[in-house]
Amino acid sequence: MADRSTRARSGPRRLARWRSRVAVGAALVALTTTLTVGTSSPAQADEGYCPSGLTWSYFYNGSFTPEYVAGEYVINSVRPDFLVSEERVVVNGTNREITGSFTSSVSRTFSLTVTAGTSASLFGFLSANVSASITQSTTTTTGVTATTPVPPYGRVIGQYGVEAYAVDYTIREYRSIGALPEDGGLCYLHGSTAGTSVAPTVYTGWRVIPG
Repeated sequence: MADRSTRARSGPRRLARWRSRVAVGAALVALTTTLTVGTSSPAQADEGYCPSGLTWSYFYNGSFTPEYVAGEYVINSVRPDFLVSEERVVVNGTNREITGSFTSSVSRTFSLTVTAGTSASLFGFLSANVSASITQSTTTTTGVTATTPVPPYGRVIGQYGVEAYAVDYTIREYRSIGALPEDGGLCYLHGSTAGTSVAPTVYTGWRVIPG
């Protein structure tokens, strides 16, 4: 039996023979919450390598040759964000410091946004790999009060809302032709799709910024 390095080098030739008999071009498969952060590179995947830990599903390609598909999310960047439900301004027209007060009066729901993949699968991935505080949706409430000092002849802006994360990610889709990878199937990276998401957390409240 050929060793792993020999099989990897012969991957492109085998892939060409397989693909001549296989209908290619189906849409990305719906991902599940078991997707894991990938460590493979496209070059490795093209040579017949697929990362471990993927969840595979049978993919009907219109031929008698079995084919399987799996996907993974890969995080490119994560940035803190704040989703504003309402805003108040306090102006101090005196020559002494005063205390500004803000009370929320708007109830608004912020939901997880998804541009690629599915909301359920991305939520599971982000909550496991970015922060356990991420939720699929968070609703602000009324009657929440905060106070802050306002300098003489100054002003401050109070914003009530939800802490969140802005995430850039990639979905990688892998195919294995002939059998599952562990059973000797020809495994390769079929394609990648970029996506963005704004993920709300369970944390709500006021934040104060200079006016």
